[in-house]
Amino acid sequence: MTRDWHEHLTRGVLVGALVGALGVVGCTTTPVRQDGLRVAAAVNSAVDGELALPVSGARPVTPARPVGPWSLSQAVQWTLLENPQVSLQLARLDGAQAERVQAGLLRNPMLSLMALRPTGGGRYELDYGLMQGLSELLTRSRRRAAADAAQRRTEMEVVLQLVRLAQDTEEAYAGALLAQAQLRLQQKQLLLEEQVLALLQSQARQGVLPTSTVFEQQAIASMRAHEVRTAEAAELHTRGELALRLGLASAQGLVLPETLPAWEVPDLEAPALQVWAIAHRADLQVATAAVDQAVAERALQTGGVRTTEPALGLAGTREAGGDSLKGLALQLTLPVFDTGQARLQLADAQVAQAKFGAESLRRQASLEVESALASLIIARLAVGHADHHLLQQEQLEHLARQTYEQGVSGLLSYRQASLLRLASALDRLQTQQMFWMAVIALERATGIAGAMPTNP
Repeated sequence: MTRDWHEHLTRGVLVGALVGALGVVGCTTTPVRQDGLRVAAAVNSAVDGELALPVSGARPVTPARPVGPWSLSQAVQWTLLENPQVSLQLARLDGAQAERVQAGLLRNPMLSLMALRPTGGGRYELDYGLMQGLSELLTRSRRRAAADAAQRRTEMEVVLQLVRLAQDTEEAYAGALLAQAQLRLQQKQLLLEEQVLALLQSQARQGVLPTSTVFEQQAIASMRAHEVRTAEAAELHTRGELALRLGLASAQGLVLPETLPAWEVPDLEAPALQVWAIAHRADLQVATAAVDQAVAERALQTGGVRTTEPALGLAGTREAGGDSLKGLALQLTLPVFDTGQARLQLADAQVAQAKFGAESLRRQASLEVESALASLIIARLAVGHADHHLLQQEQLEHLARQTYEQGVSGLLSYRQASLLRLASALDRLQTQQMFWMAVIALERATGIAGAMPTNP
């Protein structure tokens, strides 16, 4: 009697301890979410400005649409607040959080019941058991570590996409402004060509010029008209691209400034920018998170627990004769065929791939910074030369206008000087476009948007 009572007490203590441990682990609270704050902080560090991102359904108040021309900062901030692509990317954080919660849960216990009856009738024999896998319990910290690494990688992928969206908005904004300025210059060119054509037609009627000269000018005016139509189509396309980046349903009513904003780029050095890029580029942080995730997955997929997959529970038998047996049951998977060696090799290969990929991306980032900075320096010099050439053409136009007003030269010479000035203005516009694209390329290489780092 005393021995039976002792065995019953021991079994009860073991069962109570097992159930209590499983209950504590399986019913832990959901981890506190900090991913939205981390993403917002990372985006704000990469983008010039303090932004409120619509994280986890908590959508901020829609900002007021600018009444006047859109500035570059307003366009970027509007994009990160109103573009549906932002909410699409941020929705990935909910999935990563769900995966993190799932990683902390235990597998549901398995109940088995078997009833056997002798041939010809009689009492049933019952075999029953309640088993709980221990793999999830013993590897819970490893699963949490793998889920945290996966969540960190997802966060940095979201940051990467949001920063790229801001950079795409800058590129679309610059493209729309440049297309608008180019269209207006070409419209002025067409107007001047038509004025020259009218002047030549008047002189041809007076017999001063041959008719062939008029025909040549008509061909030039037709070519200019075709260029204006092409520029109008390009301007509409770039405005549509900007409206798409802003998340607008229509480009109607999208007012842009008349002139390009001044972009002061400080003197930068390639080594300092390369260090900055390696420390701040989101894609490099994604690669680093991928390495951490591969290492965590290796720890999770290898080891004795993963190979044997133990399970512990209660088992019992009630025989047909009325005898009843109860006790603890242990199940182990015997590593006869699958010893885990292939999983270990696969995990090692994935870790090596992640590390080599991260190193390759770091070297690529250094080269991209070096190339983008060299292109920016060349573009800045080209803008200076274009400004000087435009200034010379403006002076020549001014002299041509003075000589025309004094009666020294004719109107045709004055119009030709104006056309040369507009042509140099178009050349300057192209160099400005090259400069803007070089700035944005350097931003992409360094992983920021909105402004160059003054102290990288």
